[in-house]
Amino acid sequence: MGAKKDREQRLLLLLTKRHDYVTSEELAEHLETSQKTIYRLIKKINETSGGGLIQSEKGRGYKLNYEKYIGQTTIQPSQRSQYSPQERRNRVMEELLLSSPQTKNVYNLFEEYYVGESVIFSDEQLIAEHLQQYDLKLERKQRTLAILGKEANIRRAIADLIQMHNIIEIDELKNNAELNFNHFDVLFILDQIKLIEKELEMTIPYPYNINIFSHLYILIRRLRKVQHLSNNELSPLSEKEQERLEQDQALYQVAKAAIANVENYLHNRLPEAEVYYLYQYLTSSRMQGSLSKVTKFSTRVVELTNKYLAGMSERLNISIKGDSIFLDLGNHIKPMINRLEHGIHVKNSLLDQIKMTYEMIFLYVTEVSAEISQEFSLPKINEDENGFITLYFARIIETNQLPIRTVIMCTTGVGTSELLRVKIEKKFPELEIVDVIATRDAQRFTEKYPGIDLILTTINVSDTISVPSLLVSAMFTRDDQNRLQKKIEAIYDER
Repeated sequence: MGAKKDREQRLLLLLTKRHDYVTSEELAEHLETSQKTIYRLIKKINETSGGGLIQSEKGRGYKLNYEKYIGQTTIQPSQRSQYSPQERRNRVMEELLLSSPQTKNVYNLFEEYYVGESVIFSDEQLIAEHLQQYDLKLERKQRTLAILGKEANIRRAIADLIQMHNIIEIDELKNNAELNFNHFDVLFILDQIKLIEKELEMTIPYPYNINIFSHLYILIRRLRKVQHLSNNELSPLSEKEQERLEQDQALYQVAKAAIANVENYLHNRLPEAEVYYLYQYLTSSRMQGSLSKVTKFSTRVVELTNKYLAGMSERLNISIKGDSIFLDLGNHIKPMINRLEHGIHVKNSLLDQIKMTYEMIFLYVTEVSAEISQEFSLPKINEDENGFITLYFARIIETNQLPIRTVIMCTTGVGTSELLRVKIEKKFPELEIVDVIATRDAQRFTEKYPGIDLILTTINVSDTISVPSLLVSAMFTRDDQNRLQKKIEAIYDER
């Protein structure tokens, strides 16, 4: 995603979090840019969306028209007359990857983009640099180009190029014109996933079903392009790999049946390694169904899960424990370890929103993941994985939201303050009123009650007290109640 598009997306995500108007100054501060840039971004977004997506009101700022945001449709690539330089390079790279190791004529690759020799040369350099992260090489011979490398690396590069990770409902793949997929291939692969689920008596949820779909789709496209695959990684299975296949006979048999169906579909024989690849995707997927198959944890899984729970409990300053929490997170950690060890990357389509909405939780998860990678000698746990784990802890906080520890402060601490206490406890059960104090005790209460989240006071609080406060009347009017509700929401958002 380009820098401008990235800023536009971040701006929209920020506005989705707010239910009221946000000033340009605040938007500029959050996006670390200037107010002029904010004005330009909003103008551009409204122009491309047909107007009215971001509403403005003088003196109040900007607000998202949420209904329009949810219902808006994106411009399909097929509707555009031109491709951006990045899109051009991606399309050329995809064609070369699918055809690897076959060579392709340079003129044929670039003729539809109407670019000159200098642009082609520049694209080649950038494509070659991009491929290095996959241990792949772009080779040029006279007027031809080819990508060389191991089959597993080629497929990993193709998977990262195919933009299907904004799809959440797998059935959307049937009619999504943006993906430009072969309709018959899509239906065939969806049938294979349904058969796998039926045989296992389980459901493969998002994003794992999308990942398996991507793997099979790439396999079919590769076979159509090259008819046979490189022997670099498709040689007979080693004894160790064969042992792994035998570890779960149910997964092995469904993987074998699915690959046999692909062979019949394409009238092309495939090596046993293809069964092993699909088997690895299945063992790297979380499945919902028989608890007897998903709650058997190795010692390593138990240790990693406990490490996450302990690390996040310490950072969030709350106690996170219980069998249901442990099982839920453990069932994610178990296939995650397999993904890390076999280089299987699951895209997280909600990553930007997760990072924006649960910023601190994501940061803490990233820290714990770094410690775990080092302690357990695992490959680096990437942002997509950290995003998935963040949701588990966000859900724990959302569903088990800790009460807001509150002190009520009045001039005397008695009389009207007790009446205020009764009214607040009745209207706002999420507040834990730990004490009602007099103004003269204001400087000492922080020592007596550490960890106070909010002060409700009938008089102005001294600037020396760092605890958030809200000034209310002793009668606790409707306006006071509305302001307190907004204050509670702000405290929960910060958590």
